[in-house]
Amino acid sequence: MLRQRYELRIGCTLSHAFSALLDVVARGRWGSAAIELGTVQPRVGMTYAQQRRSVFRRGRVTECLRPVALTLTETLLDPPCCVQLRLHWRLEPGDTGAIVLLEARFSLNGAATLRRRRWRNNIRGHCERMLAALERHSTQVAANTASVEKREVHVLAIPGRGYTRDDGAAIAVPQGNAEPNG
Repeated sequence: MLRQRYELRIGCTLSHAFSALLDVVARGRWGSAAIELGTVQPRVGMTYAQQRRSVFRRGRVTECLRPVALTLTETLLDPPCCVQLRLHWRLEPGDTGAIVLLEARFSLNGAATLRRRRWRNNIRGHCERMLAALERHSTQVAANTASVEKREVHVLAIPGRGYTRDDGAAIAVPQGNAEPNG
């Protein structure tokens, strides 16, 4: 079993990093063809299939512990080559944000053993592209969440007459919203 390890330090919280990780990993697997905000969390045991060029990717989610770990087990078929791939992401708190650790373990079967260098480089390139996309996307997730948190939220209180905000300011209610008599 061959193994590659990667580490990425990003300046956001673990929950933002995990949300961004799900968005990046879901692209083309169980999500759409583009990276989108707010991808749903996959269930353990969920399977997916994807065809990209000549490689058919069939996989299964084997672990999903929010916000610390995600593991996928995949089979890459490019006849006559077959590669068993296990991608394991682990998130840890760092001094200035989150640390993303990615471990790619793979075994080569059939003709893939003759093309070891090609598959090693393909998997390295795939992992590096995913980490680069994660780094870019994590800033978007953090910025999007920060803008939502900055919005002012006022709780409405209902006094004897009219409506007021929690700071005591009156809110005008148009007559069209009044209940009909009768």
